[in-house]
Amino acid sequence: LLLTRSVGWCWSIMAVHHWIRWRTQYPRDSKLRRLQGKSGRANQFTTRAQKAVAIMLKSKRGISRAGPTLACKSVQDWLLPRCNGYHGMHVSRTPTWGDVQHHVDALASYGLLGLEETAHEDVQVAGNEDQSVEANLSNSAQRLVAPLLQLGMPDKFIQQIQADFQEVGGIVAKMMPTAEKLILKLEIMGEGICSRWHRDNYAARAIITYNGRGTEMLRHDNVNFGELENRGSNSHIVCDGSQIFTAGTGDILFMKGVTFPGDVNGLVHKSPDKRYHANGKLMNRLILKIDVKKLS
Repeated sequence: LLLTRSVGWCWSIMAVHHWIRWRTQYPRDSKLRRLQGKSGRANQFTTRAQKAVAIMLKSKRGISRAGPTLACKSVQDWLLPRCNGYHGMHVSRTPTWGDVQHHVDALASYGLLGLEETAHEDVQVAGNEDQSVEANLSNSAQRLVAPLLQLGMPDKFIQQIQADFQEVGGIVAKMMPTAEKLILKLEIMGEGICSRWHRDNYAARAIITYNGRGTEMLRHDNVNFGELENRGSNSHIVCDGSQIFTAGTGDILFMKGVTFPGDVNGLVHKSPDKRYHANGKLMNRLILKIDVKKLS
């Protein structure tokens, strides 16, 4: 019994000794851990702040990834107020008329669109009722596609061009009811292209490329306007060559010219580079244009 009590007292004394030792050390260890925790969080916050500043500076230096035109579901969206904040609008489409390259090349070789490779019609807008404008657009569209019928182009393709003249022309007339007239063009783009970056010196243009690449565009924050307005070369006009935007085949593009009403206008654009067949012959493009030169 005496031995048992002695062992119990020894265990009690040892336990008290370790408890006192632990209590005297714990505040220092706890304080150290708290300081380490605060230091770690401070370093973490500093790192986050540095990253935020880096991102902000990078965004100021960089070129925005968004294109210069507003993506729309249909040309009817061009009538919406939010379009006022963009240099143009576009509707993306998947071509349903197949490969028409050989038809377009044949159209160019036969010269069915005239010496200037352009057929055009004027449709009066100012002072005319909507129904009158629509009827005139329909009649002009039929005359413009007549040369394509002579060449035996696919009916589906001809019908698409005719429908585009009517639909897009009707929307452009509603957008700018004070336009003196719409100039409708069906044009072959071959050797004569607008290869330099520029802005159109009139109100507006709607354009569709039916084969090959479409119009190339730039955001204004990616343009050196000093070079643009003083005959600088393309390589000097563009600040970042990786930020060139291109309309696709069949897309409907609306480009605001420098006289378009409002503060946001003058889309900077150019024709795509020429392309050639394997035999070295030029690949012609067929273009629909609807121009508004001036407003009354």
